[in-house]
Amino acid sequence: MALIALLPALLLLTWLCTKDRLHPEPRRAVFGVFLRGAAIVLPAGIIERMMLQGEASPALASWQALFVTAFFIAGMVEEFLKAAIVERAAIQRGRVRAPVDCIVYAGACALGFAAVENILYVTGEGWPTALLRAVTAVPAHLMFGILMGTAFARSIWYGRSRGWAYVVPAAAHGLYDSFALSNSWVGDVLLYLYLILLMEVCLRNIDWATRKRVRQAST
Repeated sequence: MALIALLPALLLLTWLCTKDRLHPEPRRAVFGVFLRGAAIVLPAGIIERMMLQGEASPALASWQALFVTAFFIAGMVEEFLKAAIVERAAIQRGRVRAPVDCIVYAGACALGFAAVENILYVTGEGWPTALLRAVTAVPAHLMFGILMGTAFARSIWYGRSRGWAYVVPAAAHGLYDSFALSNSWVGDVLLYLYLILLMEVCLRNIDWATRKRVRQAST
């Protein structure tokens, strides 16, 4: 069951690595970041549990509690940890030579996290959860990583604030969780519409990054 739970993340990682055909990143380096992303599931879970215990206040309405959980607990904790991994394990080590490299490493980190999270959900809740998460949560984590990698690339090549690489995926993650945690058919519809929109944005970002790589190679 664990291997089946891993499959969506590994397939998406393989697809992501094909986006840099001119100068593909070393597989060992990419997989190393993938493993680091997997390793932060435990500390993220501990931090989130501690924050959830502190957030359990009768003064908060249900929609306020959902907002806090989605954006400031799940979204911020998980994406900030992923961004810190990408910055330390890829950018600071000089492994990034083009915008698409940022996307590959950020996506690999996100998929490592998604893989372990998927195993935990599937072993606890069974195959229906595996099938649902294969088309929702796992691709969503990759798309948060693509947004993160794009923001890192724009900070390196265009001088924009590196803080956006932390804030943008955290906000995207928070919005996803807001729909997912709403437990309503309206939330489900909005979730799938949001995933389609997010996919379009991410594909455009990958296209931008790969064209940037081609221009660099031709100069």
